[in-house]
Amino acid sequence: FLFGFIGGLFALLSPCVFPMIPLTVSFFTKGSEGRSQGISKALLYGFFIFLIYFILSIPFHFGVEPEVLNKIATGAPLNIIFFVLFVVFAISFFGFFELTLPSGMVNKVDSASNVGGLIGVFLMALTLALVSFSCTGPILGAVLGNALKNGPWPITAAMSGFGIALGLPFALFAMFPSMMKSLPKSGGWLSSVKVVLGFLELALAVKFLSNADLVYQWGLVERETFFLVWVIIFAGLGLYLLGL
Repeated sequence: FLFGFIGGLFALLSPCVFPMIPLTVSFFTKGSEGRSQGISKALLYGFFIFLIYFILSIPFHFGVEPEVLNKIATGAPLNIIFFVLFVVFAISFFGFFELTLPSGMVNKVDSASNVGGLIGVFLMALTLALVSFSCTGPILGAVLGNALKNGPWPITAAMSGFGIALGLPFALFAMFPSMMKSLPKSGGWLSSVKVVLGFLELALAVKFLSNADLVYQWGLVERETFFLVWVIIFAGLGLYLLGL
């Protein structure tokens, strides 16, 4: 849960999500329905964000034993797949391309969110989840990759933590709008967050390659090599943060 919550906080600071906080909160609190009803809708909006990520964990509970998930997660093929995925995620965070869901799907959900009531608020939350996928998808992959070997309930805990971290600020800032004054303005620092996440994704990619290497006994990622690559990655991150 804690790992998922931390992942959700990182996702919250991404350029796909952070600028949406003041816009969404203002939409709910400055509507024509009155402040109290706007706050209620903002609370529902935050809850629905959590609910969406909770629902995504439910399929892992059907017909899948924890031992099976553990065997799959510790097996070499899945670790190689994760290695490739995390390298792709890192390249995406470095700005070479953007991971997006089909625009048709996003547009349909977005247009449907104009419906009033609970369904409209839920569809607004779903729109945020879809639109922000280019930033949240890789982070969610890291959360799932680390929880998978522990069985379905830890996956649910991790996904719930992710959803709570992502949805909570929308509810809090709607209840206490004055807190938004303390929020930093959107700007270039959001892009820096993505690059930092890219370095972290690379470090995770090496971890998964090391897992596969242990199974197949390739000898590619010995203990010393693993630490050397991590030192290089985090030295690169340090140089980036220093503006070099």
